[in-house]
Amino acid sequence: MEPASADSSSQPTPSVSNTEEHRSPKVSGQINHAHDSPSLSPPSGISSWARNLKLPKVIGLGAAGATQQDSQTENSGMSAFARLTGGLGLRTPPNATPPGNYGAEQPNLIESFTKGLMDSSKSAVKAVQVKARHMVSQNKRRYQEDGFDLDMTYITENIIAMGFPGGDFSSGIFGYIEGFYRNHMEEVIKFFETHHKGKYKVYNLCSERLYDGSLFQGKVASFPFSDHNCPPIQLIASFCQSAYSWLKEDIQNVVVVHCKAGMGRTGLMICSLFLFLKFFPTAEEAIDYFNQKRCIDGKALVLPSQIRYVKYFERTLTQFNGEVQPGRRCMLRGFRLHKCPYWVRPSITISDHSGILFTTRKHPKTKDLMPEDFWISAPKKGIVVFALPGEPGLTELVGDFKIHFHDQQGDFYCWMNTTMTENRKILDGSDLDGFDKRKIPAPGFKVEIVMIDYNGTLPARTKVNPASTGSDGNKSNVLASANPTKSNSRESKVPKNGDDDVFSDSDEEETRDTQSKRAATEYNQASEATTDHVRMLAHRTDQLSLQHEERTQNKASEELTTDKFHTIQAGNSTINMESVGASEIKAIAADASVFSFGDEDFESDGEDA
Repeated sequence: MEPASADSSSQPTPSVSNTEEHRSPKVSGQINHAHDSPSLSPPSGISSWARNLKLPKVIGLGAAGATQQDSQTENSGMSAFARLTGGLGLRTPPNATPPGNYGAEQPNLIESFTKGLMDSSKSAVKAVQVKARHMVSQNKRRYQEDGFDLDMTYITENIIAMGFPGGDFSSGIFGYIEGFYRNHMEEVIKFFETHHKGKYKVYNLCSERLYDGSLFQGKVASFPFSDHNCPPIQLIASFCQSAYSWLKEDIQNVVVVHCKAGMGRTGLMICSLFLFLKFFPTAEEAIDYFNQKRCIDGKALVLPSQIRYVKYFERTLTQFNGEVQPGRRCMLRGFRLHKCPYWVRPSITISDHSGILFTTRKHPKTKDLMPEDFWISAPKKGIVVFALPGEPGLTELVGDFKIHFHDQQGDFYCWMNTTMTENRKILDGSDLDGFDKRKIPAPGFKVEIVMIDYNGTLPARTKVNPASTGSDGNKSNVLASANPTKSNSRESKVPKNGDDDVFSDSDEEETRDTQSKRAATEYNQASEATTDHVRMLAHRTDQLSLQHEERTQNKASEELTTDKFHTIQAGNSTINMESVGASEIKAIAADASVFSFGDEDFESDGEDA
């Protein structure tokens, strides 16, 4: 076979490459110029090997060259490498980049990589956002339909509760940051524009977060009050009236209520709206319905004070026909803590919606004392009391007020209204906000709050008049005033004419031993004064000539006796409480009766508590 191959290669038949160069010199010249390389004409041996393989595309290469000569534009973009692979049957894809243009495609490659990286980053951030939002929403039901995933719940078809819409600079830097883990403003707007376009109104209850109302087409109303607190009852009534007016305009209108988390403050207002619209007859039913709708575990509106204010509004609707009553003017006299362990000795702050009214940390009589010093143990075991001796009370109260107890084991507090509560109110641990979160529990703990009606002056109290001395020295009424001392003391402990039980000052709040000592002292002094008076009259009868001198001596004796009486009385624990300062509270702490209630049923109440 080798000679035959040699003979065939030596035949004068022109090679394919020579024929191609002869027929298309322009194409060959363009390719050589583009790559600065010699002609790609294969040797005769390779041409013979290609013919033995019977590759039709190699045989027809000349025809292809003739065709390319007619379309010079297409041939100019074809490389020699593409021609060779085409001749071998390995045609490159039409979109393949020629080796000569690789550098021009590098920017496109970097752009594609950057875009892919950004898409991956956005997907990762989105995943983290979703995870964070679900963690923050915790037990709340979320709206997860139509591509939305929002902290939002349809309480009814026309009443929606949701979390704060953050992510917009109009709500401040913190509001903008909250858009990462709470509802984002853009998504919330998109939702309402998709499902309730032109038919929604947003009610913002946050006092700490505001935003541009134009984002919701101007349909935004603000009824602000602080987180974990209660609003004025008048604010509840105003909200309900506004929401009712919007709902009755169109059957398709919806009310959107939110605070920060969309639970406590939102629940208070929506439950009050339920009562206003007569959806439920009682506050308990309205609260239970909202809790089940808003949260998976039914724990949305749980703060005792906020629940108390829903019940206040229920009473406003049922007892006062929806008319908010003016605040009743009261004086807060003090507190008694029942079953109070030794480690519970809180400081106290009283405030209302305008600011602080009283605090033990700044009052002149208590600011320099530790709470352990101004909480005084009562005779009944497990009970401590607090009041300001010598003063009408701690502070005047009108309408809504807050009592905040600051303690090392955890603060607890409550909101109340003077019109909606009685003068003597006992709250247990379940009625106090934050008491269940304290580090150390206190089973059976109760707070007793004592107030009295107040119009600028306290009710008159019956006081014991010691000895009345006239200008003529007549003391005939000393015995009569001394004997009723015990009966007056007892009567002062029993409230009369409908007066409520209050803290009393020292002249009305004495222990039985102190009262006995005082009564005995007054009786002895009265007897001594009577004897002196009889002796003085006998001496007048015997010596009429010395009447003027006797009167002078008698007057001096009377003044001496009176001074002696007041000195002995002061020595028997009768203290001028108005002069008591911070340093003297400790001195009178041994006599706990100074700080006790002036009610006779103290013992029975203490046992029941």
